Amino acid sequence: MYGCDLRGDGTTGAFHQYAYDGRDFVSFDKDTLTWTAADAGAQVTKRKWEAEKDNLQQDKNYLEEICIDWLKKYLEYGKDALQRKEQPRVQVSDRLSRDGLTTLSCQVHGFYPRSVAVVWLKKGVAVPQEMKRWGVVPSGDGTYQTGATIDIDPSKETDYTCCVEHPSLMEDLRVPWAPKSSVTLIVGIVLGVLVLVAVIAGAVLCLRKKKSGYKAAAAHDGSASSGSNQGSDTCVKA
Repeated sequence: MYGCDLRGDGTTGAFHQYAYDGRDFVSFDKDTLTWTAADAGAQVTKRKWEAEKDNLQQDKNYLEEICIDWLKKYLEYGKDALQRKEQPRVQVSDRLSRDGLTTLSCQVHGFYPRSVAVVWLKKGVAVPQEMKRWGVVPSGDGTYQTGATIDIDPSKETDYTCCVEHPSLMEDLRVPWAPKSSVTLIVGIVLGVLVLVAVIAGAVLCLRKKKSGYKAAAAHDGSASSGSNQGSDTCVKA
């Protein structure tokens, strides 16, 4: 395979290499006009091709001149699609992890071109060694997506920010992580207590009503019984 690179800073690169039987065989170094053999078996090919001086110079000319010229033309022809820039969209979320830790997730999507850098900042300082990065993959709509996660102890530190660098941005895009506030937690606890109190009060009121009903029924039955006895006494006296 062979090809050339035209980088954003104006520099160029190139490669020309061969493989055999699923393994590297020889690769061309255009600066030294030599071939690098990947194993002992490729030494014969290396010596043979390096003896062909004209071919070495032609390879160098193609990689440094012709390939770059063609690449520039292709970029111009397809500039509406290939040179467009779409800004990334960032979403920061969290979830409980193992050992009481919290996993922060920074999801970046909808950006083009593919080149992007995502890093978590702790108190404004990058901590790449503590991160887990996702690969940059196509989104299916002509843009790309990626992300990064980091495990933290929220009881020790909560100042974390996801920082994204992309060619479409004039400056870094920074999205801070906002932990759930203690006020929200307190409100939730208070609401839970109020609901519990309401349930208990309702249960007590219900029990009182039932007991009052039993007493009223008993009183009613007693009055009726007393009246009947009095009636009987009067009748006997008469």
